[in-house]
Amino acid sequence: MILTFGLTVGTSILVTPAGLASVAREDAWIGSLVGYLINLGMAGLYIGLVKMFPGQSLFDMFRLAFGKWPGKLVTMLYLFYFLILAGTLLGNLGFFLTSEVLPDTPIDIVQILFLVACVMCAKMGLVVLARLGELMMPWILFFFLVLILALLPQVEWDYISPILEGGAGPILQAGLHSSMFQELIVMLVFVPELTDDRKWKQAYIAGMSFGHLLLLTVVLFSVLILGIEQSANSTFPAFALAKTINLGNFLQRVEGILIALWIITFFLKTMLLIFSMLKGTQSLLGLKSSSYIVYPLAVLLLIVAWNTYVNTVYIGEVIQKVWVGYSMIHLLFIPLLMCVSGLLRSSRRKPGSPPVSDAPPAEQ
Repeated sequence: MILTFGLTVGTSILVTPAGLASVAREDAWIGSLVGYLINLGMAGLYIGLVKMFPGQSLFDMFRLAFGKWPGKLVTMLYLFYFLILAGTLLGNLGFFLTSEVLPDTPIDIVQILFLVACVMCAKMGLVVLARLGELMMPWILFFFLVLILALLPQVEWDYISPILEGGAGPILQAGLHSSMFQELIVMLVFVPELTDDRKWKQAYIAGMSFGHLLLLTVVLFSVLILGIEQSANSTFPAFALAKTINLGNFLQRVEGILIALWIITFFLKTMLLIFSMLKGTQSLLGLKSSSYIVYPLAVLLLIVAWNTYVNTVYIGEVIQKVWVGYSMIHLLFIPLLMCVSGLLRSSRRKPGSPPVSDAPPAEQ
């Protein structure tokens, strides 16, 4: 649940409010709800795939659904997708910290230090990341409650009206765009790691729902306090929102709380992507261990970060015109093809024969 929560929030807490406000205007919070419903449907699709291919990781599902060599090709597509996503996230981290918090620090230093922490965690394994999530979750809840309570006196309810002025079209568009930034399919990589497969579905949905609740709250408060124009035109509306906190000229300049909240969830999401790439590379090449490819992967991520996150204008154009369609291929279209393939294989299987996922590789 905690890992899914971190994957859902990730960088979305900083960048999603601006995209929703620019498209849906005053109805940005409704667009966030639509995004949640779309993600809920995709989560149901992923749960169905796990039932169809029990005990298999995402990359094993590709082999079972499409065959050996087509499955390897699809694995390569997803590895490239995870690489571009993780590299862009690293670039986003460097740009945010050097532009808003540490303006005199070179962006390369920030990214390299973060990658050092990522390499340490990757060498220790997924269990350490999960324990880190358990350790940090109470602090995430505490920081979030402090922000909400401190922002309540500044709420201007007039900023949220008129409701549905632009109709349903912008809301649906904004919701679809926002739903492509949670990448819930990543969690399917870790299905074989589950020790109790009875409650994981509830935890999966709960983590995703709680993450969306946090995002919805941030979007709603951005509209109610900053207004539409500032929310839509600000690079990081949530950070600008935190900077407005001032209770009796005593409690102020607490945006560091938001930074701490964001970096914790950002680290969880980045590490899940790194572990996914390690497991995918191990599956693709048939390696016994993926520990010795951690360092080359870290260097590759740094190169991608330096070459993808050119500036905010370029990234904004990519997000609006390219990224949604590119993500939809990996988050929706290919999983739907896997589902169709699994259903066809199940219908052609003789009664009483073992499930396709349990058959030996030579027979698949």
